[in-house]
Amino acid sequence: MGVVGRFGCTEQLIGAVVPDLRVDPETVPAPLTVLPSAALPTGEFVLDVARVDRSGRFPACGVLSVLGWEFGWRIEVDAVHGAVVIRRAASGRRAVDGRGSIPLPVAVRDLCGIAPAGEVVLAASAVLQVLVVHPAAIVARLLSEHHVRLLGGW
Repeated sequence: MGVVGRFGCTEQLIGAVVPDLRVDPETVPAPLTVLPSAALPTGEFVLDVARVDRSGRFPACGVLSVLGWEFGWRIEVDAVHGAVVIRRAASGRRAVDGRGSIPLPVAVRDLCGIAPAGEVVLAASAVLQVLVVHPAAIVARLLSEHHVRLLGGW
């Protein structure tokens, strides 16, 4: 098939450069491969609620039993994106006390917005050996946003 060019010359289109625009009805597009998610395995976290006392400790007996952590075990406590991440660490500066409570340093509480007598939501994973402490206000806000989306902006 020739095309009249700019100077009146007939030009030939090259198939490798110009795609064939004819649609073959028997051509079925190949399905896209679903890539594995980088998220944590679902159903791995056990949830609980606790109240932080005036000294910055919160009772954690329920989640400690899920984690398999015992009295005296050393832990490290870090603030990460507005939540507290607690892991076992041989050289940890804190420890699980005899009542099954975990201490939160004042600096970590301040960074995460956890007030004395404030409620927290605990998420424990035995598989990952981690306890994540969320301020209850943050969890309430996230759930509220989810419910607004769920109900169509109602």
